[in-house]
Amino acid sequence: MMGAAFAADLPNIKGPPVYAPPPVWSWTGCHVGANLGYGWQRNHTYDPTSVPPADAGTDTGGGIVGGGQLGCDYQVGSLVLGIQGSFDGAGVKGSHLYPGSSTEILGFNTSWLATETGRIGYAVLPQVLLYFKGGLAEARIGYTDVDPTLSNSSPYWGSASATRIGWTIGGGVEYALTPNWSIFVEYDYMDFGSHNTTLAYTSPIPAAATPYTYNETHNLQTILAGVNYKFDMFAPPAPVVAKY
Repeated sequence: MMGAAFAADLPNIKGPPVYAPPPVWSWTGCHVGANLGYGWQRNHTYDPTSVPPADAGTDTGGGIVGGGQLGCDYQVGSLVLGIQGSFDGAGVKGSHLYPGSSTEILGFNTSWLATETGRIGYAVLPQVLLYFKGGLAEARIGYTDVDPTLSNSSPYWGSASATRIGWTIGGGVEYALTPNWSIFVEYDYMDFGSHNTTLAYTSPIPAAATPYTYNETHNLQTILAGVNYKFDMFAPPAPVVAKY
């Protein structure tokens, strides 16, 4: 009886549960997201079959770009290394008059873009990542050569399309809103080099009896804003409750 009474008289020193600290912020993980922005493109056309060969002028144009991206990153200290792929639909187009003509119009239309890049970044703050990226780029580009008048004996319309492969470099800043959601703004430059493009012609009156070949040199720039959802590579540790 005395022992039981003595134990009951002892003060209760049991405190509130003690939890482990929250996990350290990390960019490590894989992500999927969406983007929307604007692209502007420059196409230079050279006419190698003209007599003599001639500079056929330059198209400049632009349009909306938007699509999605996915990738994975791994953080070591403040350094973040990763890979990323993207695919965007595009409405980038432009046209110009053939030099010396008041009716013949050369044009282009880029309908989609894709990239496969490596990414290197630096976490200037735990939730703010500055990064650079570079790698391969692809684009689907259509070409047109149109003269709707009778200035060249009869009206004609020529077209071609091709998937061009080139390179890209860019960079941006990403801000983490939560451990899984982030937003970013990014600039990219893409170069697709020079290619010969043979256009096939149709016309109400068949003015162009044979296909015609131009040499095209083009580059494209984009500004994109987007959002990513990150899947954590490792589940955060369960809270630890201290017991006394």
